Amino acid sequence: MNVKSGLYVAVMGALGDILTLFAIPVGPNIHINLYVLPAVLVGSTTGWLLGGLAGAIGALYTIVLWGHPYSIIYGFLLGALTGIFCQKFGLRPIISGIIAHIITLPWLYFSLVNILGLAIPIFYLGMFTMAVQLVVSLLITEGIIAVPALKKRIPQVPIASRAAGFLRHPWSAGS
Repeated sequence: MNVKSGLYVAVMGALGDILTLFAIPVGPNIHINLYVLPAVLVGSTTGWLLGGLAGAIGALYTIVLWGHPYSIIYGFLLGALTGIFCQKFGLRPIISGIIAHIITLPWLYFSLVNILGLAIPIFYLGMFTMAVQLVVSLLITEGIIAVPALKKRIPQVPIASRAAGFLRHPWSAGS
């Protein structure tokens, strides 16, 4: 980690907190916003550790808005797992983010239903809205990393080239 990476994580984490403010309510304690964007963007470009850190920082303001810290752990896991699948397996951010979200579903169910006490129908509504905001964030991430000029500006780690064809990360070593 260097100064450029640290600033990248801090700025993107702050962006996640700002994006939390622009939440569209769709149910009790259920909102659509893009606070997961920093987690998937930083994870896709700089790997698991910084992606997890950006995801956790980007979800900090959810405690203030919704009163529970479970989004911080989700943000960390989403950023870290997206970073692992991008960096180690060379998968595109959109594929990596969807796999990461599927892996975190048990945590979300446990924390929101068993600890927070959300009703199952509200949990399903929350998972739908979370899937929508994740896909939008992943599409934005795909658009950002597709800009060649930004590749020079964004801190990055070496991306494996194990995936083939459309599944391959645009910044992988074999591209």
